[in-house]
Amino acid sequence: MEFEVELVAAIDNCFVSLPLPLIQTLQSTRSSPLPHILALELRSPTHPPNLWFVAWSGATSSPSAIKVSKQFVECISLPNHGTVQVRAAFNVAHASLVTIEPHTEDDWEVLELNSEQAEAAILNQVFVIVVHSLLQQGIVQDLD
Repeated sequence: MEFEVELVAAIDNCFVSLPLPLIQTLQSTRSSPLPHILALELRSPTHPPNLWFVAWSGATSSPSAIKVSKQFVECISLPNHGTVQVRAAFNVAHASLVTIEPHTEDDWEVLELNSEQAEAAILNQVFVIVVHSLLQQGIVQDLD
């Protein structure tokens, strides 16, 4: 199936939202419910085709477009308003180790003082990591 890619400022806690017809088609090809996080292959119809892999975690969008967060579009160089063919991706590599290096001395200090909270925050927010990408994470202390 082909859909337009639409850049949006933010999507509720995810990078990609899919049109309901696409979700229904993906579900109809499976004998079990869709997984909590589904890897998708986006392929441009250009020659040679460009190929991107994204993770979808349940968000839905308008019937004609795949909505992708601005931060993610810029990170993977996915063209806004381009057309892509979409299919479920299988045998996608899963990282068993992610190495994160703080960018500044202040980042190092915050990470050292809040390592457990930082680990939980990062692991709960990052679904797809592009090699050598910069991840912006904030650590907020609950004062209640």
